[in-house]
Amino acid sequence: MNDKNYDSLSIDEKKEIFIKSLVSTNRGFNFYVDWKHANLHKKFEIELNAMNTLIHVDDSEFKVKFKTLVSKLPSVIQSFPLLFALSKKERENIWKGKEILNILEDIDLSKDALEYDFSIEKLSNDDIEKYYDLFTKIGLKHLFQNLLEKNVVDYVIGILVGLDSNGRKNRGGKSFELACEPIINRVCKKYSIELLTQKQFKYLQEKYNIEINNDIANRKADFILIKNEKVINIEANFYFDSGSKPEEIIDSYLNRQSELKQNNIEFIYLTDGVRCWGNADKNQLTKGFKTIDYIINFHMLKEFYFESIIRKIFNIED
Repeated sequence: MNDKNYDSLSIDEKKEIFIKSLVSTNRGFNFYVDWKHANLHKKFEIELNAMNTLIHVDDSEFKVKFKTLVSKLPSVIQSFPLLFALSKKERENIWKGKEILNILEDIDLSKDALEYDFSIEKLSNDDIEKYYDLFTKIGLKHLFQNLLEKNVVDYVIGILVGLDSNGRKNRGGKSFELACEPIINRVCKKYSIELLTQKQFKYLQEKYNIEINNDIANRKADFILIKNEKVINIEANFYFDSGSKPEEIIDSYLNRQSELKQNNIEFIYLTDGVRCWGNADKNQLTKGFKTIDYIINFHMLKEFYFESIIRKIFNIED
């Protein structure tokens, strides 16, 4: 028998392995750059490269060149949201025409805010003046005249990789999931298990005809594994803070397990964070391992412990 078979361990053994292998960070290699997001510039490669003609143009010619460029290639306006800091969601909504950019006006007393629609395809002379005003006031004219050296695309890649602070904040909340997903995915591929991420449970009913009650239908799962009509929900979270209350966490996920079992769904609780669980009362952890069928941390996910759970639930034999 594999000595890393989860079910062969006693509660004390599980608890000891769990405590001794806790980690202090929730960030894997894939946290720091969302490369799919960084490739967003390719959608506007023609427009961005056309804007290279504005680099190092002096004041006497800049406006004329800007207006000529925009007149010949109006879609260049649509690339502007790549040139300054916006969240990924804001950019997407702006491009789809669901949102417009609003900027407070501090000079014109007749207007409190100016509106910029980047989904428009035809530009009047007044529109071109309006977007030139935006280009100047938001600092892009200064960027092109004084900061860029050769290529706008290189600058945009920098924005998307490192300067898009709003996007990074959004990734922070799911960084532990990002670190765990490749490992879960490898095991799923090994055993031909279908993996879903960030799906509501009602999706199982809609796509797989698996009956789900209303109590959990609208809840979103971190990971759902499906094979031969059996379903596992994995919830992943990381605690930095010793102020987190382990007893409340355990009770919460015990309730989660109970609700899932009413829907014939198995549950694995994947959690880590030495500052939370390393300071937890041993009785609380004992309760957790007694009442929640499967509790694992990142180390146990990587090791055979996780795989052994998957093999048992899905009845996978050698």
